[in-house]
Amino acid sequence: MSNTGWRRRRGSFSLLTLLAIVLIAALTTVLFLPRIEATEFPRESIADIPNGVPEPFAGLWSVGFPEGEGMINGAPIATCAAPVALNSSDNGTLTYRSPIGDEVGFELSAFSGRTTWLPAMGESLVAVWISTDEFYLYSVDLTTGRARWDNPHAYRRCV
Repeated sequence: MSNTGWRRRRGSFSLLTLLAIVLIAALTTVLFLPRIEATEFPRESIADIPNGVPEPFAGLWSVGFPEGEGMINGAPIATCAAPVALNSSDNGTLTYRSPIGDEVGFELSAFSGRTTWLPAMGESLVAVWISTDEFYLYSVDLTTGRARWDNPHAYRRCV
């Protein structure tokens, strides 16, 4: 019986099959790699400011978005002409007053190099100090408990 080539190929991989396996493995690896963000915002405060205490937050603040190369920012949320007012109290809480007069109280807690703002109801917030006059505030998803690290608001002290 002569060998027509059918039996010879049946038991070994062809180059096309091997290429398909390599391609599938590469795609699977890429799909399951962690997503790389275009901009990594800080997740830990500078060492100059203590975490978990309201005093450093006290004052008037403009609210906008982080600035940096390649970022497109919209209009600020609050300006120094109509700022957000943060007031510390003796019992260690922080009061947030919006430019239109709405107020919310927060208990503060230090955690992992940052300050967590805990309201009586609703989403908590995470504050990360960038400098003595600027911090980023990240909201925390109620269902997952994860901070929205890719979408902070930038608070800048009004002087």
